[in-house]
Formats: sequence, C-alpha cells, structure tokens
Amino acid sequence: MERREFLLKSAAGVFTTSLAAPLPRMATEEKQDNPKIIYRVMGRTGLKVPVLSFGVMNTDSPELLKKALEMGLNHLDTANGYLRGNSETSIGRVLKETGMRDKVYVATKIFLARDWNTGKFTLEDGGRAPGATAENFNRLLEQSLGRLQSDHADILYVHACDNADMVNFETTLNAAVKAKEAGKTRFIGVSAHSKVAEVIRAAVDARVYDVVEAAFNFQRDDREEVAQAIAYAKENGVAIVAMKTQGGARREGDPAAFNHKAALKWVLSHEGVSTTIPGMTTFEQLALNYSVMADLNLTDEEKKAVKLSSAGKGGFCQDCRACVSQCPKGVEIPNLMRAYLYSEGYGNPSHAEWTLDTLPAEHGLLACRECSACSVQCRNGLNIGSRVKKLKQQFSLYA
Repeated sequence: MERREFLLKSAAGVFTTSLAAPLPRMATEEKQDNPKIIYRVMGRTGLKVPVLSFGVMNTDSPELLKKALEMGLNHLDTANGYLRGNSETSIGRVLKETGMRDKVYVATKIFLARDWNTGKFTLEDGGRAPGATAENFNRLLEQSLGRLQSDHADILYVHACDNADMVNFETTLNAAVKAKEAGKTRFIGVSAHSKVAEVIRAAVDARVYDVVEAAFNFQRDDREEVAQAIAYAKENGVAIVAMKTQGGARREGDPAAFNHKAALKWVLSHEGVSTTIPGMTTFEQLALNYSVMADLNLTDEEKKAVKLSSAGKGGFCQDCRACVSQCPKGVEIPNLMRAYLYSEGYGNPSHAEWTLDTLPAEHGLLACRECSACSVQCRNGLNIGSRVKKLKQQFSLYA
C-alpha cells in the first residue's frame, strides 16, 4: 500500500493495540467505595454532565469507551478529524451496540481552512482543510453524523476559532445556526486554543453560541484572564468545556514530575467550567481521572505540585506567537508545537500528522526543509529547533 496509507493505518492501530490491561469490572459503589459522580449543568443548554467527560481524541478502543459509559461518563467529545474519522466511527458503533445513544451527549467539531497570514477563515482550501464555505461545513457535518450513526449531534463546534473574527465569521456562524435549526445538532459552540479569553467573550457576545470548548490549565500565562472570561460566560449562561487540562504532559516516568489529579482539580475549582475532557488511552488513566470526583478540593501536596509545575510551565507552547515573526519563512510554529504536543505529549502521531497536513506548504513543516537548523528562540524557553527536528525525523514526508 502507499506509504501514507500505511502510516495512518499503523498509527490508528496503536490506539487499539497498546492499551493497558483492562481493570477489573467495577463493582457497586458501596462495595468499592468509588466516588459518586459530581455533575454540573452546561449553562443554558440544561445538559447535566459529570465534571469529568471523555475526550475521545487519542483512542478508538471500543472497550475503553464501553468502560467509560459503564462508569457513568455520559459526555463524549470528538471531532471530524480525530484519528482520521476513526474516533467518530468507534463512538457510533459502540453507541449502536449498547443502545445508549439517547443516554449519551455527543459533541463533535468541524475544522475548516484559515488564512495563516490574516488569522481568519478563508473560502479557499488550505492544506488538507477544506475552505470555510457552507457547503463544506454541511458536507463534513453529514460525514460526522454518518460515522456516529446518528441523525444529530448534541453539541456541534466550529473548531479552532482562535480570535474574535473567526468566532463571528458570517459563513460558519450561519451554517452552525442553520444546522441547529434543522435539528442536525441540539446546541452549537466554538473551540479555541489561543486568544482563549478573547474567543470566550466574543462567543458570549455573539448571542448564538451555547458552549465554548477552551484550552485552560494552570501552566498557561493567560490563566487569570481566561478565568475571568469563564466567569463572564457563566454569568451569561454559556457553558465552558475545558480542554488541554493536563498541558500535554504524559502519564509516564516519574509520577512526581506532574500531578495529573491536581491539574484536573485546579481547572474544576473554577465553577464556570462545566466539565473537562482529558484524552484517555488506558484504563489506568480512566480510573485516575475518575478518582478526582472523590474530592475536588486540592490537598496541600497538590497545591505544591500546582505551584511547582506552574513555574516550569510544563514545556508546552503558550501560543504567544512571538516566534512567528522571527521565522524568515513565516512558518506557523505554534501549530508545529501543537503537532509535537499531540505526538510526544499525547502519543497520538495520527493527529500530529493531521495537524501538519492542515497547514499550507509555505507555512508548514515543508518550509522547514530549506533550513538546516531552526534559529527561532522561544521567549518561554521551549527548544523549538529540537522539536522541529524531531517532527521532521518522525514524519519523513516533511524531512
């Protein structure tokens, strides 16, 4: 088969074959003394969800999905591009097999092309991303619903709206509203990786969006500004779903290096956050995240861990974009760093390659071919050059 097809099939297979051994089937709450599920209502949607939801980005394992549903996690978050569609397909099959579609809230996202020079959506195709037209929006939505084996999503996001202009882009906004009016989705929203506070406020002020999925963790430089925007959303009935809660840190090596329970608790200490969607690939991770609901209060040890990790920033990109102007090729370095996070932090090479593929050649990793080494300096101390080098080594198409 073609090399790209082989790579994608191999990458997708990683998620179903490398899972840890299943945990013993969970007994009753009384016998196992498991924490009771803590629910919050998603703003004006009225949806009641656990504070821990399942970000189905890094796995297409039906066994892990079934376990999460058995444990009472009734909110599954996916996207049209996750695992090249395998995430949605797996969810659809599991929900059909278990007959639980009407008991589970499914959220998915539509990613469309943007002009990397202006930072706005574009009607023209860009990389593997289709242009931001109503036709492409509806085509991808129908594709997602087909994979999910459902006639509707519960939440539909316009994916990666990273500034106020993208939130208010007339074509995508109107397409989302019409999808809601047509019953293709119950609620609509936007997701944001950068300029998060700006996006949250713009979504609230647009008066049409019900939910914002926002990157939020204690290592972000903008955490106080985002926290204030989250409070503003809560005041106005707009739900916040927190993503990137772990800052891209993996649960490997020294467990003291990063306290994942503390990271989740810190995010959930903000009452405006309706739920969190950490990506989980093993039963061990599922159990650890679930255990947070035993007590959302940070212990003294966890408070120390938050302070320590905040100072180090966890080695992840703050998306400040100060690096882009340093690059003579104008490469979208923050998106390369996001691809690195997906590959190294999440162990998801498939989504890393998808992220690289959405970038046009002149602004993506292909442009890095012309440089023997990257001289761009990160003001937050990331070694951009070594990460770019590793991406080129891992994805030889771009070397």
